[in-house]
Amino acid sequence: MSKTETHTSSASTTQRTEFHNLNAIIQAPPLALTRGLHELELDNPFLKVKDPVIVSSGASDMNEDWLSRSGDEHQTLDDYLLEQINLEFRDVPLRKVLIDLVSYLDEDGYLRTPLEELEAKMDCSHEMATDALAILQTLSPTGVGARDLRECLLLQADAAEHTPALVHQIISRGLKLVADNDLKGLCSQFDASPEDVVDAIAHIKRLSPAPGSYYSQQRTRVAVPELVVELVDGTPTVSPKKGSRVHISFDEEYYADMLKHRDGSLRRFLAQQRADYEWLDYSLKKRYETLLTLGEFIVQRQQSYFTDGMKLRPLLVRDAVAATHLTAGIVNRMINGHYLEWRGQPVELRRFFSYRKQN
Repeated sequence: MSKTETHTSSASTTQRTEFHNLNAIIQAPPLALTRGLHELELDNPFLKVKDPVIVSSGASDMNEDWLSRSGDEHQTLDDYLLEQINLEFRDVPLRKVLIDLVSYLDEDGYLRTPLEELEAKMDCSHEMATDALAILQTLSPTGVGARDLRECLLLQADAAEHTPALVHQIISRGLKLVADNDLKGLCSQFDASPEDVVDAIAHIKRLSPAPGSYYSQQRTRVAVPELVVELVDGTPTVSPKKGSRVHISFDEEYYADMLKHRDGSLRRFLAQQRADYEWLDYSLKKRYETLLTLGEFIVQRQQSYFTDGMKLRPLLVRDAVAATHLTAGIVNRMINGHYLEWRGQPVELRRFFSYRKQN
């Protein structure tokens, strides 16, 4: 059996990794990202992954301090959500209800207990519980706080850029047909072409059915800076750290050779592999662009720290949102587990932000 036939035998969008959507790619630290991309490489015969220099050169060539584990080696979902709440919300009664809701989430991030039942336990009104849930569902990871799979996927589809309307329709009314691989039934129910339905299913399969599961896994967090801050003529300047980026490419020669075959199912497979690569290429570019934007914001707001060694200024996630037009969810993903290098040492981005004290 050929390499391509081996891949065709299973659904191309079924991936053995958590890197199935933009949020996961943004959140992953560089070493985990590289490992995940190599897993995707097994699913796409045309995808080629080139390791960052910091990976391909081997751990023995890296500064020992960069390999030390963070004191927050295993951050739970509750930890991550409470961290966002303390960064973004004032100490008001609604914040207390929001914090209480977090304690009722399961490890996958779902709120399984009916909200009406929780209102009595939290001693709050229906309006306040509803408002708190709406806020919870805006936090990272996207999809957290959902009551069922449909709501979980819709939250992610709503948050993603350029999601086709058909994706929302299928999630709302056609998940059983997706589970049954009933392409004909989906085309009929939604009056859509096979190509549009296949594209919509690919979008759906990139969403996570268990957004909180990442935090239930034991992980070692390695401090590998992706940005470096240097003083240029006395002014702090941030730039991508050389050798920290993973690069991907598409095997055009092999792809062109396979296109010579006239088999319809093979051609559909080839088209999907091309689309998967283009989505992945876009997501990686977006990741590095977003990271640099946030790094520039930090350096601009904390300039006195870098130039004069002064204390860090108070800084909230909402300040970054207002200045960069990134969403709060993306900012929170980027400041956790991502580092910049300053004077030869890695500094986690969240160190530059302030946390509201929790009573």
